[in-house]
Amino acid sequence: MRNHYIIIGTILGLGLIGVLIILLTIPSKAAPGAATPTPDKNENLHGNSIDGQIIFSRQGYLWSWRGDKANRLPLDPGASSVAGNSVQLVQPAISVDGGKLAYIRQDETFSDLWVANSDGTNPRNLTNYKGTGTPRSPDFTGSSLWAFDPVWSPDGTKIAFLSDVGTDDLALWSTDSRQYSRQAISKFAVGSGGLLRPSYSPNGTTMIVGAFQNGKSQVYSLNVNDGSTNPLTSVQDGAYDPIMSPDGNFIAYIARKGNVSELWVMHADGSAPVLISGQSSRYPAWSPDGKNLAFLSLKDGTFEIFIQKLKADGTPDGSPQQLSGDAKLDGADGIAWGR
Repeated sequence: MRNHYIIIGTILGLGLIGVLIILLTIPSKAAPGAATPTPDKNENLHGNSIDGQIIFSRQGYLWSWRGDKANRLPLDPGASSVAGNSVQLVQPAISVDGGKLAYIRQDETFSDLWVANSDGTNPRNLTNYKGTGTPRSPDFTGSSLWAFDPVWSPDGTKIAFLSDVGTDDLALWSTDSRQYSRQAISKFAVGSGGLLRPSYSPNGTTMIVGAFQNGKSQVYSLNVNDGSTNPLTSVQDGAYDPIMSPDGNFIAYIARKGNVSELWVMHADGSAPVLISGQSSRYPAWSPDGKNLAFLSLKDGTFEIFIQKLKADGTPDGSPQQLSGDAKLDGADGIAWGR
């Protein structure tokens, strides 16, 4: 069961992005005995100015971009359970009110859901998915679990996330945001590849997810109350990374076209899809006012943060503008935009 997720990066990258950028989309890990570069906590990145804050992962740490610069948040990944391995803090999610942060602490054969204030203070774990026994042993690997892609409920009381608790594929769960109290939301697509990146609608009754069916991922809407689903895309090479706009009118997502992963926006019912960027991209994130999209886009062999301004009808207003320069980010590590 665990072998399927030891290569979880391949699940997120291999079938979705294409062979040419597989290595760029798998979350980076240091080889045994090699240390991941630790960015100076006082180091900052400079670029264009934004409203609110964009939180992203860089070299295993979480960073916050406010105004025209980014600084590392005071969150320590801590030591790995495996000697020589590096822990990564990835896939940040900001609560709707902007006050709280959820993120994933990823170790070698397990990962956990953590929460903190959005400024990086008061971190604490909600899950404890580390296996029992000796690290790298069959018992340890077999008893370890994964948590991925957290998202806050609109009222901030719950966090939905993906996990392989009791399944071979990632299913959709939720927990109280104050203390771990796991509840199943959906096991849709379990047995055919599982789910990818959930996103709440503004009223919390519907979620948008990527789901594998027939070997490819497509975007679906999922009724939280009765578990019913409705397909929103039918992209030949697959679609994933969906996220609903703050007003619930649009969905941004990634559509694979050959070896390129394009950024698209469609209406919430799946109609009128519009190409936003033909660059290889990952993880779109709406600005709090819904007028802009941030996304990770491939440039010179690594990913950088780009911003695309949108018109009221969801079509692009001008060309994407690069925000970060030489940040050298990993496409599978995620970004979030909040107040």
